[in-house]
Amino acid sequence: MAAPTEQVDYSPEYTGERIVPGVSPPRFLQEHAARYVFAGSFCRNKKVLDVASGLGYGTDYLRAVGSVVTGLEIDAESVRHSRMQYPESEFVCGNAEELPVHWGGAFDVVVSFETIEHLPHPERFLDGVFRCLRPGGLFVCSTPNKDLFFLQGAQRFHCKEFYSKEFVRLVASRFRVRSIYGQSFRPRWHVVPMFSFALLRRVMSIAGFKSLGLGAAMTKDGGSSPFEGNTIAEARILSRFVPVEVSAGRIPTFVVVVAEKSPN
Repeated sequence: MAAPTEQVDYSPEYTGERIVPGVSPPRFLQEHAARYVFAGSFCRNKKVLDVASGLGYGTDYLRAVGSVVTGLEIDAESVRHSRMQYPESEFVCGNAEELPVHWGGAFDVVVSFETIEHLPHPERFLDGVFRCLRPGGLFVCSTPNKDLFFLQGAQRFHCKEFYSKEFVRLVASRFRVRSIYGQSFRPRWHVVPMFSFALLRRVMSIAGFKSLGLGAAMTKDGGSSPFEGNTIAEARILSRFVPVEVSAGRIPTFVVVVAEKSPN
C-alpha cells in the first residue's frame, strides 16, 4: 500500500454532513473507513467509480489496493483538495444524478457510500450507475437504516431516508442484489431507547432547550481514529465496524448492498 501522503493545509468546516479525518468523532471515522476497506475486496484490479468521494481519502484507498479509480464529487473545493492531497488518484467535479454520458459501460465497480439519502431523485442516480457499469459490473452502496431511527425525522442534509427493506427494494429495481450486509449492529431492544432519545430531543426542541450532549455521548465508543494523517490505515479499523451479513435479532445502523448489473 502506498505510504501516507503529506498533509495538505485544508480544514473544511465540520457540519456533520461529511466525514473529516481528525475532526469527525472516531466512531464515524471508523464506520466510514471500514466501508471502503470492505469495498476494496471487490475493487482490486478493477476500473472503479467512487460517487460522492468527499475529501478523497476513500478513493485513494481504493487506488492503493489496486484499482484504477475515479472519484466524483459535487463540491468543487473538495475536488481541488483531493487532487492536491492525493495526486495519484483521479477526481472529477460532477453531480451524482447526472453521471456523464461518455462513462457508459466504463466501470467494473461503482462504489457510493452515504450518498443516496442526500439525493432528491435517487432513481436518476441508480439509472446513471446502471449505465456506467459494464454488464456483470458491481454496485456497492450503503445508507443509514431508518429502522433504528424512525422517529428522529430526516437529518437536515438528507432528502430521503430509507427503511432497510425499502432501500433493498429500490436497488433491486435496477440491479440483481447479490448480498445484503449490515454495519454497527445494535440489539433489537435498542429501538426503545433510540425511540425515547428521539422523543426527548423533539420535546426539547419544541420547548427551546439546548442539547444535553446525549448525541455526543452516544458516539464516544468509537475507539481511536483509523487514519494516519489523511490516509486510511486498514490495521487501525476495529472489527466491530466492518460490514457483515445481517443476522436475526440485531439491527444494523447502516445497510450495505452489493448488487450486480445483469450480464445479459
